[in-house]
Amino acid sequence: MKVTLFFIACLFPFKGLAATAEILVTKLSNEAYLLKSANYNTNIGALKTSRGVVLIDPMPGEDNLRVLSKKLNGIYGSQPLFVLNTHQHDDHAGGNSYFMNAGAKLLSSTMELAEIKTVEVKSHSSADKVFFHRSSNSIFVGDIYDTNWHPTFYAGGVAGFVGAVDAILGLGDESSLIIPGHGKPTSKEELKKFRKNTLDWVSKVKALKESGMSLSEIQQDDQIKSIFQRFNVENRAVFVPEKAFIRFIERTLTVIDSAV
Repeated sequence: MKVTLFFIACLFPFKGLAATAEILVTKLSNEAYLLKSANYNTNIGALKTSRGVVLIDPMPGEDNLRVLSKKLNGIYGSQPLFVLNTHQHDDHAGGNSYFMNAGAKLLSSTMELAEIKTVEVKSHSSADKVFFHRSSNSIFVGDIYDTNWHPTFYAGGVAGFVGAVDAILGLGDESSLIIPGHGKPTSKEELKKFRKNTLDWVSKVKALKESGMSLSEIQQDDQIKSIFQRFNVENRAVFVPEKAFIRFIERTLTVIDSAV
């Protein structure tokens, strides 16, 4: 799938101060665009349907939302009539009220939208939703899969994560574009690698725990560090803060202990 990326920056005055909000816009097809606040990083979908424009995962932030609204007018000549969320965390649903106050309807399902298929799973949160937009062959997966962070399968555990990935892989075809909750769009092949790396991570943490290692010892294990770096697909010099790395081990241990 050919994806065209262009950069848009807008300057808005706010209470006498200059408030700058930048929006990155990616054209997926004539009926689908991906928008992202340059300083917020949530992937936002804007899809054209026979019922009107659908917005997926509007992030919070008054200035960002004003610019987002203007960009939607520029793309489609109208504001969204419907809002969908992959899950209810604030970085994906915090902008709902902004568009609802302008007349948009928050949908709990896509039954009335023939162009979009919904799959409900439990992985990152207790109520994750995956949206497949048929005409653009794009799949919006929320934080089940992020391409700029480690896995966050805490609500559904390993079984929930695997089930969610299997559900995503069952949509579209091998050329479908995967839109993660955060990070760059990617392919099903990369999602399969992410699943393998996640299972390798959990298996290794479990093995080290069962060998009697403490949290601090697991943290220093070379194989653990190596597996963790597989998630650093952007090749950042510092993938995540040390506290986040330790927290990921802790939460993985919690998932293992609870056998979720």
